[in-house]
Amino acid sequence: MQTQINKGSLLKWILISFGIIFIIVVANILTIPLFISSDYVKNKITHTIEDRLKFTPQIGTISFYWPNRFGISNIVLQGLNQNPDAQTQIRDVKCTIKLIPLIYKVVDIKKIFIKEINFENRVLVRDLITRKFSYRDGVVSTDMRLVVNEGPSVIKGTVNFTHEKPAFDVSIDARDIHITQDMPALQMLPIFTVKEGEVGGILNVNGSIQGKGLDKRVFNKKLVANMNIRVRDGYISGNKLLSSILEIIGVKDTYYFDSIDADIQIKDEKIFIPKMDIRGQVISLNTAGMSEFDGKISYDAVIKFDKERIGKDIKKITDLVLKQNEVPIEIRGTTKNPKISVKLSKDNIENLVRGFVDDFIKTPKEGHKKDAGR
Repeated sequence: MQTQINKGSLLKWILISFGIIFIIVVANILTIPLFISSDYVKNKITHTIEDRLKFTPQIGTISFYWPNRFGISNIVLQGLNQNPDAQTQIRDVKCTIKLIPLIYKVVDIKKIFIKEINFENRVLVRDLITRKFSYRDGVVSTDMRLVVNEGPSVIKGTVNFTHEKPAFDVSIDARDIHITQDMPALQMLPIFTVKEGEVGGILNVNGSIQGKGLDKRVFNKKLVANMNIRVRDGYISGNKLLSSILEIIGVKDTYYFDSIDADIQIKDEKIFIPKMDIRGQVISLNTAGMSEFDGKISYDAVIKFDKERIGKDIKKITDLVLKQNEVPIEIRGTTKNPKISVKLSKDNIENLVRGFVDDFIKTPKEGHKKDAGR
């Protein structure tokens, strides 16, 4: 009987001890956020950004929300070159953190919401929210929803910050993005490379991309991509490649197009385009080929002209050579200095020569008739 009483007492004290330990742990989890200073969070974020992203950050006011959320009013990321035009501004950041790691003063983020990101006044991101986010040993895994230049987008994948150049493997599905200058996805197409010009339109992009490095450093031999890009209701001016094509038909102004549809494959520092269709009112272009990161280009294309808009000389040539008003061309050289040449078969050359000879013979005869009638 005494043994049973002792066992009962022991069990009771064990339960009480576990209860006290549980209360202490819970109390620590719920109260530790109150004792984490904003300076500690700032130092943690600053160290991570400087060490992993190579940016100099300016961090605004930090607010804590019981029990496990904190917010940052704004973050300004400045590139190492200190160019004031190369700033990224992040506004209204809210993070939900995991409670148990806080016992060891480790900030482990569970969920992120960002109201706005302004990337160098070129790309505006709104309402970014992570449906999945984890950070382990320098590796970020995420599934996020966001609005990029008014277009709803989804980005999934991982970024490994343990390397000198961060390694990433992500998939992208973006719809109805309003194009601005120098958008990263469009830089893959030489036809959108402009310095002193403009591009515009509505962009859809879908595909996957893997590589190392951020910003322009991403264009290296590690970059691999398979993507489809579609642009509608757009315009391009100041692109040397397109301007060289337009000069063939005597057009030098901005080119307006209905749609562009392109498949893109990147590998071994080359950008392969198995298919690109451009449909416009002045010309339509079907092309395939490749370009290199150093600017070299090699494309074969077929141009279809609008007879109402082309110059008289070209109209005469296309009437003589091709019934469907189409001209095959080669595009070589570089994006800065493209070389455009017309490809004609032997039969087409014979028809062209015969047409010019007939025209040459016919013109003097008509001239002599006019002289004789005077």
